[in-house]
Amino acid sequence: MSLVSILEAAAAGGASPRALYIHVPFCLSRCSYCDFHSFGLGADRLGAMAGKDGEYVDMLLRRLESVSSMLAGNLDTIYIGGGTPTALLDKDFSRLLRGIADRFGASGLEWTIEANPESLSQAKIEAARKAGVTRLSIGIQSMDREELLALGRLATPESNSKALGMAATSGLDLSVDLMSAIPSLPGRTAGRRRALVGGIGAALDAGAKHISLYDLVVEKGTGMERALASGRLEPADPDEAYEERKEAEAYLARRGFRRYEVSNFALPGSECRHNRVYWRMGSYLGMGSGAVSTLSSPSTPQARRLEENRDLGSWIRDPDDGLMITEISPSESAFECLMMGLRTALGVDRRVFERRFGSDPALLISKTVQKHSRCFIADENFLRLDDRGLDILNLILVDALSELEDSILPMRETQPRKSAEAKW
Repeated sequence: MSLVSILEAAAAGGASPRALYIHVPFCLSRCSYCDFHSFGLGADRLGAMAGKDGEYVDMLLRRLESVSSMLAGNLDTIYIGGGTPTALLDKDFSRLLRGIADRFGASGLEWTIEANPESLSQAKIEAARKAGVTRLSIGIQSMDREELLALGRLATPESNSKALGMAATSGLDLSVDLMSAIPSLPGRTAGRRRALVGGIGAALDAGAKHISLYDLVVEKGTGMERALASGRLEPADPDEAYEERKEAEAYLARRGFRRYEVSNFALPGSECRHNRVYWRMGSYLGMGSGAVSTLSSPSTPQARRLEENRDLGSWIRDPDDGLMITEISPSESAFECLMMGLRTALGVDRRVFERRFGSDPALLISKTVQKHSRCFIADENFLRLDDRGLDILNLILVDALSELEDSILPMRETQPRKSAEAKW
């Protein structure tokens, strides 16, 4: 099936996406902890991927054009992530943004671009401003030199500071990513909490209104996993990492930031609208090699997930070739709605959930709610966790999934249909 025909079916069933994610799978280099779908270009751009980014932008623009009549005027948010979008050459970066603006630009649209410090420039900031981009999300991760080395980052504290300085005068809303629980170089025993709070302070001094604070997870097959196994890095102590994070959260609270999701903090009114679409299991379109879409209707319990081809050459030749389509059953959709909604401070809208799935979520996982009663906030309208619950979310979700497997919606469950026969 083609993406166009899938979106036509989604529109007929009330599942038209209102959020667009565009994936740029290129970085100047891969960080040691990264397991995302991306390709290293090399700082000198002479690697195997050199030249592919221009072809990639060509195909992205053609693909965007093919769906523009269905999406134009309907989108609330656009998010360009990766990879590192700013790793594109200036001409390709500008061409991509102009093409998006020509097809979907509108006032009131939240439009975010991810950037890394080593590839952010005044030229790229100016191109973003001219196109109508509203938010810049910079992956700083740390302002500490040794931590940056442990993470395998190209950036240095100096390049981080330079990028924050450019962002401060850009006129764009600024979001900054930072990490906690970073492994140490052997022999380092002090300075962790000071480094994290110092990084947050540098971001806020640059005018950041949004902070994403991620606990680093060591993924299988990454360079960091190998470095830890060989002793070249030492793992963070879990208790110290927890104290590090809680001190950082307290600092953010003193500066007026609110934790509105497990890993995200914002000044009131500066929350990321695009990410909220994900957390509320709204309908969104992902475009680009390896990009994922979820097409769902608030009146239909099942959903559809798409994943575009991760083979870069194949995707450039024909993005519809290798497009994976998965029908998400009502039980799977219900758990995803619970999982994503409980990530947020607002929680799961009980009435919306019941209209879609036929049951109050608090009743579906009543044993889990009872077991973790101290972490749930009494609320007639939302099933939601307090700060302690957000800290142990994974434990709560394990219990919820086990309970759902025994009780989930038998009267609404259907067998997944073949992709070509799926109905909304």
